[in-house]
Amino acid sequence: MAILERVCITPMAPDFSDRSKGISWTPKEKGRVIPKVPHVFFDDGEPWLAANVYALGKLEAVSGNDIKTVTSNMGHLKAYASWLEAHGVDWHHFPKKKKDRCLFRYRGFLVEQRQAGHISPSTATARMAAIVHFYRWAQVYGWIERQPMWEDRSKTVQFYNAVGFSRTMSVVSSELSIPNRKSGGTALENGLLPLSDKNRNILLRFLHEQGKVELYLMVLIGFFTGARSETIRTLRLSSLENATDDSTTPGIMRVTVGPGTQVKTKFDVRGSLLFPSQLLQELERYAYSARRLTRQARASEGDRTLLFLSERGNAYSETSFTKLISYLRETLMSAGLKQFQEFKFHQTRATFGTQLMRLAMDVLPSQVDAIVFVRDAMLHKDEATTWKYVKFIEKEPIKEALSDEFFNLYTGKAGDAKTLIEQVTYNGLA
Repeated sequence: MAILERVCITPMAPDFSDRSKGISWTPKEKGRVIPKVPHVFFDDGEPWLAANVYALGKLEAVSGNDIKTVTSNMGHLKAYASWLEAHGVDWHHFPKKKKDRCLFRYRGFLVEQRQAGHISPSTATARMAAIVHFYRWAQVYGWIERQPMWEDRSKTVQFYNAVGFSRTMSVVSSELSIPNRKSGGTALENGLLPLSDKNRNILLRFLHEQGKVELYLMVLIGFFTGARSETIRTLRLSSLENATDDSTTPGIMRVTVGPGTQVKTKFDVRGSLLFPSQLLQELERYAYSARRLTRQARASEGDRTLLFLSERGNAYSETSFTKLISYLRETLMSAGLKQFQEFKFHQTRATFGTQLMRLAMDVLPSQVDAIVFVRDAMLHKDEATTWKYVKFIEKEPIKEALSDEFFNLYTGKAGDAKTLIEQVTYNGLA
């Protein structure tokens, strides 16, 4: 089975200063060292050279040295490499009959995996798209012969611009693409739908009763602040200590995140997240509980101020957090809670955004004011994403009422907020 490893790349330049010793190589004077570059290796230890050069080229083109997208794409190529090995197929194999070509065979495999429930529809779509993109690059740069590999076709897609107007554009799509078969209705960010109030409370109650303290609090933050997982995973003790009162809403605090705070955000956007004060109090109590301080004592110096640490004192990486959510789905399914079979953590954000937009549209004087408010609260890069929440609320034929808990927390009427944010005895939980 192929593996994905991360290597440090140091740009080198030939040095001819001492010709008696031949050519030597030295680090480039203005070269940028790139750590943790994802590389694919086959089972016999041989690197997939073309894929690895592709990764490096893509990474050099990414601003801010953010390798998240490149790593995701290389993960798809690693899965493809494993399939190639398992079936004894060469990645250059493009005979005359389409059904025998490596990409068409792999597409069939992905569709089977999707139908069997082994991978999600979105994963099948993204994986095939990543592989086709790699092959387009490989053909342009001479890694594979210029030969017909598939047929392209044009299609029209609809999108919303920054001010919410519907637009269409023509794009090129390959016949290999796998449509993402979504459930009916309007989807939100990442094609996800919000959870109902009932399922939200079932999930929180389950995590609480199972003693999964850290995950319970992370999910709680997601539901009531809309923070992304990378932001929640990198919250610091100083994030809580430096929270300020919101000048317009009693009981709401603002927590600054983004550049300069050590708290990561998508696209390095800097802004303030809205935190109900009761939630912030719960987090402060957890921060200085014996449970967390034990983890802090095991952490490295740079991680000790992270709010959330694993039992061994490690920071929650994207990989470890993804595994944690995957295990949560399995646990929920084992408990008979089948409605969470496709649960994604990002649904907590979609749930928050839907509730906040409902509230904003109810209490603010205009739809434009509501969009600006939600955009800022969710740190959206532009209004196009925020508009999806307006469209979702308008198009849903069966509309849930605004959650009482959410309304109370965000209008300063929460009281003790014991209806949802329960008092957890952290020392007594496993």
